[in-house]
This record gives sequence, structure tokens and C-alpha cells, in this order.
Amino acid sequence: MADLLFTDDTLVVPEYRYLTPLSGILRGRHEVGAAAAKRYREAGVGGLVEMAERIHRIAYADIERVRIYDGRSVGRPKVTIDVTAGPPYAYRVHAPVDVAALTDALTSLGRRRGFGVEHHGTLGFDPRTSLRRFLADR
Repeated sequence: MADLLFTDDTLVVPEYRYLTPLSGILRGRHEVGAAAAKRYREAGVGGLVEMAERIHRIAYADIERVRIYDGRSVGRPKVTIDVTAGPPYAYRVHAPVDVAALTDALTSLGRRRGFGVEHHGTLGFDPRTSLRRFLADR
């Protein structure tokens, strides 16, 4: 599980742990999400970073575009970060989200920080791209 934290100067992605179907059943993603929300209220972004097993910091200058997939009626929304070097970072959204509002907010941020934002009314799944991300450990 991860958070995408669009801060003033960079995108910070704290990854808390790998969520597999078994660990999701045993511990539950809601428990991880609740712990992260509590930690954020207590200590802000720094608190989330302290909880993370791994952290990605992506400068806005290195982001080419953000793609948002709404998942249609069969899948979860997905946010993909296309960067200048290497495969994209991609995350499924497991929390309730207003995709239109998220797209508008990131479009506004992108205008100020120099990256594009695209909204797609699809699932956002490509086996080749997923394999490249897996091999790059993203």
C-alpha cells in the first residue's frame, strides 16, 4: 500500500508494505489505511515517511505526465506517474475517490509544476507495461 503525496516541491510516495491477497485478508488494507491516516494527523508527511518501508521522491521536473484511469464500472481507479527516465509508477486507488475532482486538482497542480494530466475512461492495464514496472521494482 502507498500514498501519493503531492507536496509543494515534490511527489513523495511512501510505500508501507506489499499487499497480497493473503496479507489483505489477514491484516486488512483498512487497518493499514487507518494507521496511516492517524499518523498523518499526528505528524504530517514526515510521519507517513517514517512508517514507510520504502520511499520514492519524484521531483516535479522529472514528471512528464500523470494519467488517471477511472476503472470504468469493473475496476478500481488507477493513477500512473510517467517520468522522464524509466518505467512509470502506477497505483490502484482502493479508497473512495471522486475521480473528476482528483483530475481537476492534479490538472491545476500540473499547470503550476509543469506536467500534464490525462483522464482515461478505461481500466489502465497493459501487461507489457506492468511487466516493465515489475522488473524495475516499481
